[in-house]
Amino acid sequence: MAGWMDVSRESKDSLPTMLVQAIVIAAAMCVCELVSTPIYVMMSGNAFTALPWFLVADLFAVAFTYTVGFVLLWAVESLTARLDIPKLLPFVYALAGLIGFAAWGCAVYPAVIDSIIVPAHGVALTGAARFGIGVNCAAAGFVAFFFGAILPQRVAERRTAVIAVGVATLVFAVLGGIVYGMTLSALS
Repeated sequence: MAGWMDVSRESKDSLPTMLVQAIVIAAAMCVCELVSTPIYVMMSGNAFTALPWFLVADLFAVAFTYTVGFVLLWAVESLTARLDIPKLLPFVYALAGLIGFAAWGCAVYPAVIDSIIVPAHGVALTGAARFGIGVNCAAAGFVAFFFGAILPQRVAERRTAVIAVGVATLVFAVLGGIVYGMTLSALS
């Protein structure tokens, strides 16, 4: 009988599957944030520039992935462990990502954007902009968790590459934290 501390791996020499999934999801989230950056800059009324916002958005996307994302991965794995649905499983993961990141995005991103633009005498986000952020985050969550479900089998044994990508996502998050901290400091 397996213990509660046992982890699943694609092979004996590979990294734990859930860790690889989280790293793949974090990397996909970073790419989605890069693609979405012009949308957010436009929604903010050009209150900030693209690169700093990209880093701040990465901070919150990576934070989601390595906290709430792990919980979602565990929940999907636990709920589907006895089901024989290999072709549908990526879509189950994607649905969990869609719901989870949409909720996170609706709560976190508008608050972060408003915390920057309102003290700078800008206009707070409208309801339509908040809805657009939620839709954007839902799409990013769907895409990222879909890739998190299909790619780990292919990359789990490439330990160095996976670890490097994980470190890169953390570096983006730390840089985003620095930019966000400096921004809030300058606004106070």
